[in-house]
This record gives sequence, structure tokens and C-alpha cells, in this order.
Amino acid sequence: MKELAEYKETLHSCSKCGLCQAECPIYKITGNDCTVSRGQFIMLQGLLKGELKMTKNLNKYLDLCLKCGKCSKFCPSDIDVVDVIASAKAEYFKTSKIEKLVSIFQKKFIFGIGISFLNFFSKKIQSKKFEKKVIYFGGCGSKIKGNEAVVKILNSIGIEVITPDFECCGIPFYVRGDKKTFEEYRDNFLSKISEYETFDIITTCASCEKTIKSYLPENYNIKNIYEYLKSNNLQLELKNKIKVTYHKPCNIDNFPDILWILNNTKNLEYVEMDGYDECCGLNGITKISEYSIFSKIFKKKFENIKKTKAKYVLTSCLGCEAALLSYSFGRYRVADLVDFLHKNIKK
Repeated sequence: MKELAEYKETLHSCSKCGLCQAECPIYKITGNDCTVSRGQFIMLQGLLKGELKMTKNLNKYLDLCLKCGKCSKFCPSDIDVVDVIASAKAEYFKTSKIEKLVSIFQKKFIFGIGISFLNFFSKKIQSKKFEKKVIYFGGCGSKIKGNEAVVKILNSIGIEVITPDFECCGIPFYVRGDKKTFEEYRDNFLSKISEYETFDIITTCASCEKTIKSYLPENYNIKNIYEYLKSNNLQLELKNKIKVTYHKPCNIDNFPDILWILNNTKNLEYVEMDGYDECCGLNGITKISEYSIFSKIFKKKFENIKKTKAKYVLTSCLGCEAALLSYSFGRYRVADLVDFLHKNIKK
């Protein structure tokens, strides 16, 4: 994670064109320029010039950012907005006792005791041996759910799955601005991965995939599982007919592979929802003080899912699963696509 001062030229390169306004989910609701990257960059330039101070109010606007990265995809200057915002958050983190306490709570109780407790009950199995080998990094999701779905599906196409005991990729701490803790998780991952001679890594979580890609050496080949399934032309059939829809996580870059699986699995009826690629609003679940803003995102996503009349909404990110489930109100089931396929395909 860079220091904010290292982004001085990046901030200057922002042309203030306003294209980000048309893409930002929060700006569409608030109409406040301080909630979109263009306005935030102006504030951060003022911060670097000494014209502004990193206050609680400025941090509030940084926190409203969903970290969905949609503005970056349409930025003429090709600015990675999430990285800039994370570095700005790190400036606030340095002096904020509350942010540090929240981060300690996350590390010790959510990603520490909590995940370890759930890991105790997860189902883990040994992979069959094949010439083709991949390392599986499922992030916190694999600790909670185990590795059975991934191992059995990849074994069915002749791929051996190596499952080291990884910890979190570090992204929850990266976006909070906790540079030290993020680097601890990063270094732990790099140390663990160096113990293996295999350089092919598969993931099942979009956020984890983007994070480890940011710090892994170039000699590693990182793909999510859907690329393997499509490239091997895996033919699947569900035991019963089920109607599903799919929520595309912000960090998924190979949606066509997922779409191929959804359209080529027998007995699976896929219905595309309106706004299938719009952010689920995960970053807003804990922002109680700003719930009036985020509730509009939740309501819109809920209504779009409901209109499909699908029994399941599938996704490929543990965070998205948590968000979608939190406002499902029992109207639909939420599942990871790989877990869903494993539980419902004909064996």
C-alpha cells in the first residue's frame, strides 16, 4: 500500500470530467460531489497541499465509497480509485483510535476467533492425485465452508487440488487503511505459497483473487475456478430443475466464463436480473449512520432479484453472499455458484 503523497501526480491527472458521476452508485443517490471520486480527489489534493486536514467528516465521505471500482473502469485517466481511497484511509487510520479498535476487533474476533471456530466445523477432504496440479486459495470462505466442492469438481476434470492452510488475503484491512495488518496477511500468504513448487493458483472469491493478484510475483498464474471449468468444457446436469439468477461481484473480470456455465448446465434455468452487475452494497451493511443511503441500494437489488422469481441468487464472493443474504428476508436463497453446483448436480 502506497502513501497518499505518492499519488500526488495521480490525483493531478484526474481531468475532473465527471464520468465517474454516471457510474457511482452512491452519487446516483446523493448527488453530492464529495461522495464520488472526482470530488474526493479534489479534497485529497487539498489535504496534500495543507489546505485541508484529515478530519472525521472527510473520512466519512471516504467511507461512503463502496470500493466497487466502477468509476475506474470508465476513467479516461485510468486511475485505480480504490487504491487511492485506501491510501487516504490509511492517513486517517494513523490518528484514529476508533478505527484502530475496530481493526483490532476484526482481526482478533471476526477473522481470528470467529473464522477459526467456523473452520472447526467445515468439511475438508483430500484431493485425488493427478499430473495437473493447482493450489486452491478460497480465502475465509474456504475456512467456513471447507474445500469439498472445489476439490471434487476439479478432480472430475483430472486436476489435483492442493489446499494449504492459508489465512485471510488481507482485503478487509486494506480498504480500512490498516496498512500494518494488511502487510502481515500479505507476507503470511507469500511465505506459505513459497513452500510449493506449483505456480497455478485457483480462487473462488472475486475479492480474494484481485487482492492476491496485486502482490503475487508474475511467475504465478492466478485464475478463478470458472475459467478451468469452461476451458475443460465441463458438462453438468442438476438433479432437478431449478431457476436461478446471478449477482456479478464487482471484482469478477471473466463473467463470460460464468455465463457459459449458467447457460450450459442442464436443468439450470438462468434468468438475468436487472442490474446484475451493480454493487450489492456490502460496504454499507455496517454504516448504520448512513443507512438511509445504503438502504436504497439494498432495496433496489432486492426488488431486481425478486422480479426474476428465482429460487436462488448465486454469486462468487463471500462478502456479496453476506450482503445479499442480509436483506433477502427469506424471499430467496443465496449461494456460491461452486457450492450450489456441487450440492445439486447429478453425481
